[in-house]
Amino acid sequence: KDFRMWLTSMPSNRFPVSILQNGVKMTNEPPKGLKANLKSTFATMSETEFEFTERKDKSHYHKLVFGLAMMHAVVQERRTFGSLGWNIPYGF
Repeated sequence: KDFRMWLTSMPSNRFPVSILQNGVKMTNEPPKGLKANLKSTFATMSETEFEFTERKDKSHYHKLVFGLAMMHAVVQERRTFGSLGWNIPYGF
């Protein structure tokens, strides 16, 4: 009676529907838009994580963190379009 199970599942015909119907559903949606995604990323970072490098000049590390956060935000935004845009060759 005191049993809890965290379950992550993609839609599948093999997965019993009754488990999904009887369970509590929770979602964690990424923020909409690049600006909101970047704000969320930097809001969850602590000062020690942002100043992690041991170098005196931290600008290279900050640029690297921003570049990684920006790439993550772009990928999260592009995910809403599915496969469209990732595997279609463009003329330019």
